[in-house]
Amino acid sequence: MLVIFDCDGVLVDSEIISAQVSVDCLKAVGVERSLDYILETYRGKSVADCIRMITDELSSASDWQQLAESEKAERGAQFWRQVQLQTLVVCEQQLEPVTGVMTVLDYLRDHKIPFCVASNGKHEKMRMTLNKTGIMPYVQGRVFSFEDVTRGKPAPDLFLHAAKTLGVPATEAIVVEDSLTGIQAAVAAGMRPLGYCPPNHDGSDNCLVNEMRALGATVFFSMDELIPLILQQG
Repeated sequence: MLVIFDCDGVLVDSEIISAQVSVDCLKAVGVERSLDYILETYRGKSVADCIRMITDELSSASDWQQLAESEKAERGAQFWRQVQLQTLVVCEQQLEPVTGVMTVLDYLRDHKIPFCVASNGKHEKMRMTLNKTGIMPYVQGRVFSFEDVTRGKPAPDLFLHAAKTLGVPATEAIVVEDSLTGIQAAVAAGMRPLGYCPPNHDGSDNCLVNEMRALGATVFFSMDELIPLILQQG
């Protein structure tokens, strides 16, 4: 068995921080987007997809209308990098582990159940977030990024690379994800997908529940539910 964890939103409670920084940075240049919109639209996406989407958001601003597509792409990439740098600053001040996940990691470690991290995020960001939250000692040497493969999620490459590196057949791996792209990647890799769908920050239901189930994921709402799901056979 191998348990593969996504990072943002599954191990570290960074999704809400990242989304709020994106909202604030967009607002500063005259683009209004809601927190829920950013959370739902950007969660789990690759860096390339995020740059493309943020460029589209920025293109709605009046001073972008006459720019050439190449100029838009360059400015969009610069803007996304600024958002990421600001997110790291805020994470260094405020970031915490996802509620209940340390108990899960303790259980897996104590029962010698192998686990790792595989994320569409960069190694640079994960080093900071995993160290900040105290999770890095649990996964040192077993942290995988989209930077390690040709294609990130929703392609299966990253999960297959993690499993191969750790010597575990794909069919014996379990993936814990909070995004549709992650669940799609797990299914494509032939791994058992577990979809983490905690309530939204305002207490409303997570909008991804039905879509995750449609993809074949077993959905859970609290980390207290995770260990029994991991131990289930098949």
